[in-house]
Amino acid sequence: MQKLNVEFEIKEFQFLQTKFRLKKVKNLDVLVDQVSDELFAEDERLPYWAELWPSAIGLSHFLLRHPGLIKGKRALELGVGLGLTSLVIHSLQPERLLLTDYEADALQLVKENFLLNGFSEPEVQLLDWRRPHLQETFDCIVASDILYEERFFRPLILLFKQFLRFDGRIIIAEPNRVIAKKFFKMLMNFGFSYDFNIVPVVQDGKTIQVHNYVIKQKF
Repeated sequence: MQKLNVEFEIKEFQFLQTKFRLKKVKNLDVLVDQVSDELFAEDERLPYWAELWPSAIGLSHFLLRHPGLIKGKRALELGVGLGLTSLVIHSLQPERLLLTDYEADALQLVKENFLLNGFSEPEVQLLDWRRPHLQETFDCIVASDILYEERFFRPLILLFKQFLRFDGRIIIAEPNRVIAKKFFKMLMNFGFSYDFNIVPVVQDGKTIQVHNYVIKQKF
């Protein structure tokens, strides 16, 4: 984070009876302007992690209403972003939690947000979904708003097949993008089934219908 010349602010979020504090970038445009042409050309790397997306809020609501999906489980989060859902998952007492992201800055800020909320520093790991280097399988894999580019669909499904325990669950929050329909069709072709629950999230005066998918492998 030392390389970023940006201001931060603290936001509070309350879900049911639980309150979290989140350190976030105050002006995202300032951060975007600092992305070099070389870095963008490398992999279209924009700081998506620095935005608080409606899906993260919807997923947080959903998980707190269904704690059994997390409690006592070995959990992996893909794409932690600012760490709002990471904090929620931690509060639900998983047996183990591994937080991953493609960007080191995101992982550093998540560590700071855990300390801000009185939690110990979490276990984090840089992870590219296309070349995942993980050492174990997990009971649940959690992610929000990761289905925005078709080039990631097959790598994600292959990651699920390799690192999800056969009786495990994948939990994905998604704002009902048209492109995501291709992902779920592909998912079924790989032997998965799913149900979903809708959580409406109001952001900037608009209501986004966040779809929370619970995915499992067919027996």
